[in-house]
Amino acid sequence: MILAVAAIALVACSKTFNTHHHGNEGKAIGFSTWAETMTKTAANTVANSFAVGDDFTVFGIKTKSTTNTTVFTNAKVEKTVVAPETWSCTPVQYWDDDADSYTFYAIAPHSVGGTATLTPATGAIAASNIVFAGNDNDILLAEQKIVNKGVAPYFNNHGAVPMVFHHAAALFDLNVKMSSDLEAADAEVKITSIELQNIDSKGNLTVTTGYTTDPVANATWATVEEAGNPTVNDFSAGCEDVSANLGVDIADQTVPIISKLIVLPQTFRTTGSYIQKVAIEYSIKQNGGDWVAYTPDAYNLTLFDNVDNKVNTDTAVSGWAKGTHYTYTITIDANAIKFTATIQNWLDGGNSWNYLAN
Repeated sequence: MILAVAAIALVACSKTFNTHHHGNEGKAIGFSTWAETMTKTAANTVANSFAVGDDFTVFGIKTKSTTNTTVFTNAKVEKTVVAPETWSCTPVQYWDDDADSYTFYAIAPHSVGGTATLTPATGAIAASNIVFAGNDNDILLAEQKIVNKGVAPYFNNHGAVPMVFHHAAALFDLNVKMSSDLEAADAEVKITSIELQNIDSKGNLTVTTGYTTDPVANATWATVEEAGNPTVNDFSAGCEDVSANLGVDIADQTVPIISKLIVLPQTFRTTGSYIQKVAIEYSIKQNGGDWVAYTPDAYNLTLFDNVDNKVNTDTAVSGWAKGTHYTYTITIDANAIKFTATIQNWLDGGNSWNYLAN
């Protein structure tokens, strides 16, 4: 009897029993990822993958006959091991072999998705009051993932459910260069201050149905307004998103001033007190003379102002859309500032923007 009790005690210490694991349930449901390149690099030596400690929120719906039952609500899935890739899911749920199908949705990181709501009947997701304050808001939305009964791999031996993520925010770069006239005159240019003004920084994310045609086609953002005014942020030269190139002679090269700033998708305002703008201060030295400081007005980010020496050579930009990378270039001249802007899919920027298959 003593030996039997000791054996039971040893088993109890080495295993955590789940008293809700019933006979028609298979093994625990697990997850893996297949993600677009991550922008954040904190604690991540491989910039195109999830790092240990990264997490996402998963929603899961079980369908049996015509009845939908929620099995995951704001569940946290966290990467715990790099290789072999291991994710932990809290709480643990088990495959129900009597179910007809499972449908999964996910938002990364968990700090955003953990407060989101899911409508099981439609798969609609809503996340409120998401704040953008720097480069740590690389918000990702997963494609809808359906696992059907009778389709391999089957419930009772199913491996990790692969969640395919896409960028839901927008990406912004700002470069500066000198004009060809200044370059020919051997002039020198220094950027002394850059400021993004009145950028919407808090929004609500809504994801409705329609995943089969475009994984994030129906993901929309709405700016949160407080007391009738949008919640805005002035990203100044002192914030972490502005590089150390302020005060450096840009010579004949294009210098990145703001690099890979993750921003809330938004529509630019054209009237009122909260028009999204970029303000720049710079100095020019010509013919070995003294530095001359220039403090021009702030320029609308629509880049559609062709007066007062503000020249736009590209089509107007009406706002920032999800999953899109915007690169603005400001060309400094002694008499004018010229703007150009390129718009591309977030992933079309070269070797650092590729799909990652785990």
